[in-house]
Amino acid sequence: MNAVKRKFSHLGFALIAYLIIANVLGSISSGIYTFIKILTEMISTASAGGDLTQFTDPAYIMSVSGSLSSNALLLVIISMVPGYFIGVPLTLLILNAGKYRDVPLKGLDFYTPYEKTMKRDLSLKEFLMFFLFTFPMGIIGSTVGGVLAAVFTRLTGYDMTNVLDSVLVGMSPVAVLISTVILAPIFEEILFRYGVIGYARRYGEWNAIIVSAVIFGLIHTNVFQFFYAFLLGIMFGYIYVYTRQLKYTIGLHILFNFFGAFVPLMISPDASMTPALAFYSGLQYLVAVIGLVFLILFIKKGNLIKATEGSPVPGICSKDSFLNFGMISFIIVCLVLTVFIGMSSSILESLM
Repeated sequence: MNAVKRKFSHLGFALIAYLIIANVLGSISSGIYTFIKILTEMISTASAGGDLTQFTDPAYIMSVSGSLSSNALLLVIISMVPGYFIGVPLTLLILNAGKYRDVPLKGLDFYTPYEKTMKRDLSLKEFLMFFLFTFPMGIIGSTVGGVLAAVFTRLTGYDMTNVLDSVLVGMSPVAVLISTVILAPIFEEILFRYGVIGYARRYGEWNAIIVSAVIFGLIHTNVFQFFYAFLLGIMFGYIYVYTRQLKYTIGLHILFNFFGAFVPLMISPDASMTPALAFYSGLQYLVAVIGLVFLILFIKKGNLIKATEGSPVPGICSKDSFLNFGMISFIIVCLVLTVFIGMSSSILESLM
């Protein structure tokens, strides 16, 4: 196995570990919640001299476990927080394992003191320009994902609805704000920009940007989200490599999720196409057209960073970054999860 395949195979397995850690921690947290809730009710019933036989009924235990889904904010805390606060740091430690380090850095540090001096600041004009770019990327990506989901639905008979939209509709605004607008942007940028790009950038900066964008799209395990997440991942990765600062990508990610997910939910909580939502959607399309024009001009002016000279990956991207055991395994896991989650959501919708 050559050095590039070995390097990126480790990346693939580290991300599989993240998926396992995050899901296991979520399951453990849910189990602890269920145990504490049942124990509390048992103590309360016993102190009142009530019948304790119901607490041995599997149906009762299942109902207590299922009650978690009715409390969106609590569900967010239990399912997401452990994966973010524990899973992300552990994944970064796995990525920075000694055998796979390019430079002698330890722990959660991916940059040498010299590399840290390469930080650049964005002007307000530049930041707003990049924010404008997020609109065409979001709409183009969502359109492509929607078309593919419709084709899949027609071929399989399973209605591949937008899983994210269906989840958000059932959540309170506070839960959406905490999970989608605050937690997700912060920890996703830490993992996929700081971690993945920091791990891979010495094998070509554009190669690292593209790999991190593909990973960012796949790990959402949603056909609707893959394409716009991939396009946004390219832009966020570019900005991160250009500035070496997470504050800009986190800020842009927060703004994108706020205007793309939170505001529409506030306008129409059940996601129905009201006149207000139609007007807001039209406004987004108008801004997207303007953003696309500025994006084309930005690229034509030759503002993009050049491919890294002298890196182990010549050119923009290497197939060896993907065609290795670890990354192929990660891609398969994500695709299986995407199909499984989509079909499960379709089946549940049909039963309700």
